[in-house]
Amino acid sequence: MAKEVKNAESFEKILDTLASGFGREEKLKADNAGADVFVKIMKPKIPESTKLRKNEHVHLRDSLIKVEHPNGSVSVGFTAKGEKGYIGRFQNDGWTVKDRNGQSHSTIVGKHFWESTQTEAKGKVGTAVAKQLKKAMDKKVGGSK
Repeated sequence: MAKEVKNAESFEKILDTLASGFGREEKLKADNAGADVFVKIMKPKIPESTKLRKNEHVHLRDSLIKVEHPNGSVSVGFTAKGEKGYIGRFQNDGWTVKDRNGQSHSTIVGKHFWESTQTEAKGKVGTAVAKQLKKAMDKKVGGSK
């Protein structure tokens, strides 16, 4: 057993660096890694329409985006442009068909692609985030790039 700590100054510096935590850029990289996995799993599950409205060029699948926030977090959702978020919610949750008099007729069952993606991605997203954070921590400790 060692009787003294060699390079104690260097060891203290490493501890101080680790204590400072992760910065916005490191959090953003980690969240982006998780979001990328989530999007990759979800894209094939999103219903794809062959019928576009007049002058429409974007499908629901194409409007799935990642939004980076100032605190370093990333969220995944559909764009508001072309009402794709609205359509995505109906496709996911289903809806009750009503006529112009407000009378209900039938129920369209939702595809629940968001929920099935959450279930499938649960461990995979966490693993991707942890892997990216480990890279950031290794960089802080080892000083390598």
